[in-house]
Amino acid sequence: MDIIKRIYRNGLYSFKGLYGFLQPQVYLLVKVINPIFQILFFSLVARHAYGDKDITLYIIGNAFILCMYNAFFGVGCNLIDERSFGTLKLIIGSPCNKFNLFITKSIFHILDGIITVVIGLITGIIFFNVRIQINQIPIFALCLLSVIFTACSMGLFIGSIGLVTRDINLLLNLSSMMLMALCGVNFPTEKLPYSLQCFSNILPLTNSLKACRLLINHDILNLNAIYFLIFKEVCLGIVYCIMAYLALKLMERLAKCRATIDIY
Repeated sequence: MDIIKRIYRNGLYSFKGLYGFLQPQVYLLVKVINPIFQILFFSLVARHAYGDKDITLYIIGNAFILCMYNAFFGVGCNLIDERSFGTLKLIIGSPCNKFNLFITKSIFHILDGIITVVIGLITGIIFFNVRIQINQIPIFALCLLSVIFTACSMGLFIGSIGLVTRDINLLLNLSSMMLMALCGVNFPTEKLPYSLQCFSNILPLTNSLKACRLLINHDILNLNAIYFLIFKEVCLGIVYCIMAYLALKLMERLAKCRATIDIY
């Protein structure tokens, strides 16, 4: 019980440290109004591009992509924030498990990402008549959880590189735009060149969106294929998590050797 309380406090204080200084109206604009208008924009673009074709999958894809900001600029920026606050050298020098520490700091970013995705889905339901059947909700929730897990693992991996670079924002922005372009959010991945199709399969979101496509098309008879795609997404998240752990260890050693821990 003490461990759970400690994890809760660590995650909560880290989240408040990032967003606690904002006024409520600013938080509302950033975390509520901005996702709503992003969904409206890309959904209207899809409606214009595809005409009478059902754009439910593209609305869901753009709702899912909203969690990438929490995954990359929340989870991925944990190390950069610690450096900015001047506490990174204390963490690096302490005997604690750094990987576990940054994992616990990610909990509230994950919860916030889920809420943001739900806001995007509600926007699609209200304005574009998106319909998700009750029997589809459990599988849909699995797709969402697998996406957030994989995205946060990738964000932690990218954030680990921040120990040996002065500015990680370029890489974070590039990664988020890459996911939007290559994961089938606004157009099918089948339209990509074959080499990019292979690359998109190792990115977060792609497999879950394919599972959502089967689900939306009422292909319940192909349930094994849906679960297999979700399983691939989770396995990909585990791989990214292992890569993040190894990268954190490596970058920590390089940062000590190059004396770049406090360079920002």
